[in-house]
Amino acid sequence: MKTILNLLSLILLFSLINQVSFAQNEQKTSVLSDQTKVVYAMNDAKKLEGVYSVVKDNDQVFLRGVYKDNARSGNWYAFNDNGNVFLRYNYDLKKLLYLDTVSINRLKVEVKTDDPEIKEKASIPVPISSIDQYISLLGTELKRMILKENKSADGSLDVDLITNIDKNGKANYMAAYVVDGIPVTKRLIIAEKAFDIDWIPSTYRGTNYASVFSVRAKIDFAQKPGIKQRFIWVY
Repeated sequence: MKTILNLLSLILLFSLINQVSFAQNEQKTSVLSDQTKVVYAMNDAKKLEGVYSVVKDNDQVFLRGVYKDNARSGNWYAFNDNGNVFLRYNYDLKKLLYLDTVSINRLKVEVKTDDPEIKEKASIPVPISSIDQYISLLGTELKRMILKENKSADGSLDVDLITNIDKNGKANYMAAYVVDGIPVTKRLIIAEKAFDIDWIPSTYRGTNYASVFSVRAKIDFAQKPGIKQRFIWVY
């Protein structure tokens, strides 16, 4: 019994030390293009250290995890717009512990291989973010590009937000849509200094594969610039 109490005391002590250490780090806030906020902490060496969160304007969390010495550590959680958990990923184990299969099954995913067995059985690529956050960031960038070309753009637009993920998890983004019967494709760049979507690549039997991840969404041009955007999934 005494050994158990001593062990619990040590655990509590380490927990308090970590909390004090995080509290001493410099807290910072950065606003992303879609008006969500990144709240994070920097240590004396100007490296990310401590709790890291992406929150919407009503302080609802999109993403939360912990950095240690500028690297993601432990469990990271991504949340849907309704507050439900979309995924839980552990960076120490490099393992996806939970995924909202209802949401993910609404997406279109293609593994880039000619092998039919790998196409069928490989794991899908997964962003360490909710699909709502993915749509929010990419949709905002596309809307900005279109309004720059045509300030009078109005109505709504159905668009495929597409990500090409290589075998190392590096992502390139694009949008595909149709205007007046003409197919249009645009490259999207998420140029956020405080945030980047991290990707788990497609895998099969220990080997990574390049893949394509696509979500259909609707962009409403009636919304005023500078206001938190809301983009609707199209299933």
